[in-house]
Amino acid sequence: GLVGSVPLKTIAERASLSPSAAHNYLASFIRTGMVRPDGRGQYALGPSLAALGMTAVRQMDTYELVEGAALRLRAATDLGVAVLIWTEAGTVIIYNRPGSPEGPFELRNGLVSTAWTGGGNVFIAYLERELTTPVVERELGVSHDECTAVMNSIATNVRNAGYAICDLKQIPDYRAISAPVWNSDGTIAYALTLTAHKDAIDTSPTGPHVTHLVRAAAQLSHTLGAPQSVMRQAVE
Repeated sequence: GLVGSVPLKTIAERASLSPSAAHNYLASFIRTGMVRPDGRGQYALGPSLAALGMTAVRQMDTYELVEGAALRLRAATDLGVAVLIWTEAGTVIIYNRPGSPEGPFELRNGLVSTAWTGGGNVFIAYLERELTTPVVERELGVSHDECTAVMNSIATNVRNAGYAICDLKQIPDYRAISAPVWNSDGTIAYALTLTAHKDAIDTSPTGPHVTHLVRAAAQLSHTLGAPQSVMRQAVE
């Protein structure tokens, strides 16, 4: 086993990842405290590993598939793309690339809002409430009943459409569209997201951006072995 600090090359080899893919993982883990840099090119376990649990680690064998899907989606739309997962700490961006041309604001990997991101809204819609409610209550600073009402509204909208549309509170005038990606066991694995200035992103149901996103999420779910019944039930 590996003990103490480990160089990037060794991490990539042990995880069967390319160095660039391993670096992307480590960047997100550092921002959430799961990993800490320890000397030049060395990495060690960080203080938040227990809080984040092993959710992100279980995604590593599918990371390159997800990265490829995100890059193809970016090429098809010229919009920014992001991949998000759910952890015990909340919603985490593990991968993102800016649109073309790049805007004045930059998404960063790491922990983000659940109530005010497209990916977070997808998790509100499709994850068990005992997982998401405590996180959203802390974000909104409202009563349990008020939080439940907000989450019910978000979940209804997402389930009716099959994807989330959300104005990004932390990035003024930016909007996101996000769709669920499903695992072979029928649970949600990722939220695949398009993001851009609200004047550059088409959120109409039959527009090119929604069409490309939903198709990409469905194709990736199929690649991961998701049951067709789960993908059909995602839209109610």
